[in-house]
Amino acid sequence: MDKGIKIPSPCVGVCQINASTKYCLGCWRTLKEVAHWSRYSNDEKEILMTELAERQKRLGSNKRRATRRSSRIK
Repeated sequence: MDKGIKIPSPCVGVCQINASTKYCLGCWRTLKEVAHWSRYSNDEKEILMTELAERQKRLGSNKRRATRRSSRIK
């Protein structure tokens, strides 16, 4: 069930798709997941956020591209 809190996009401003994995180098989403993010319910977004963490862990968490935006957030 959706909670009243909006889940923000995991986008970090690096919009490049890896040719072999088909995942974005910044947020680990597929093109379809990026395109449909605004249509997903909070429950779907929570599920996807868990999947993104698992993808990142499985494929190497240190392979995510660093961005100026992510360094300003810290």
